[in-house]
Amino acid sequence: MANSMGIFYKEYRCSECDKLLFKGLLIDSEVEINCKRCKALRVVKGEPHDRFICLKDGCPNRVSVSQG
Repeated sequence: MANSMGIFYKEYRCSECDKLLFKGLLIDSEVEINCKRCKALRVVKGEPHDRFICLKDGCPNRVSVSQG
């Protein structure tokens, strides 16, 4: 789902009861959250940063990655 700025958000849901916990984009991070429905404590892990690097030449969202 994209917001008004064209950023695509992922839905993060409780693994036990499938309640929507939040929508957002976690990159190289994790969030600890309590499910309001089943009261379980959940740890939601983000996506690795390299999944979001555009490798297509001429792409305006391309990020240069220096090889060191």
